Amino acid sequence: MKRERLDFLADNPLDTKRFAHYVGQRCRQATIKDIAEELKLDWDTVKTLEKQYMQAQLARAGRPGPKAIGIDEISIRKGHSYRIVVSDLIRRRPVWFGGEDRSEASMAQFYDWLGPKKSRGIRLAVMDMWKPFRNTTRERAPQAAVRRPRATEWSGAARSGHAAPTHDHRIGQ
Repeated sequence: MKRERLDFLADNPLDTKRFAHYVGQRCRQATIKDIAEELKLDWDTVKTLEKQYMQAQLARAGRPGPKAIGIDEISIRKGHSYRIVVSDLIRRRPVWFGGEDRSEASMAQFYDWLGPKKSRGIRLAVMDMWKPFRNTTRERAPQAAVRRPRATEWSGAARSGHAAPTHDHRIGQ
């Protein structure tokens, strides 16, 4: 039996890429549950199509070159299981999510992913002063000013990518 790959099909052979794109766009405006009910699809199918849409969007966007970053950690589950979120504070969007914990090795994964050239372009790093974040940033982006956010400016900026320090938001422009 020979199996052919058809370019217009999404990863699921029952759906086209165009339909996956439509579902992904709809998920930007409504919840997965609402879209599943509207299109009479299973929740897992909508979630899978939305993931495919997001992967296509990330591939199109390319690797960012942020000038000002916000670094924070988020809890994945109970028991001190964390991941790191890095946001571009000028564009107000998250650019990286990863690591296994809050260690220097996990933070170094971001700078490895970004690459040395784009790491040299970072001018400002805003983070809580968690020692592994600070040490890795000073080692991998020594030219960057490292700042602690004020409570009124931060409020989860690295997590959401929707708040930037008002006094530094024009760096690199």
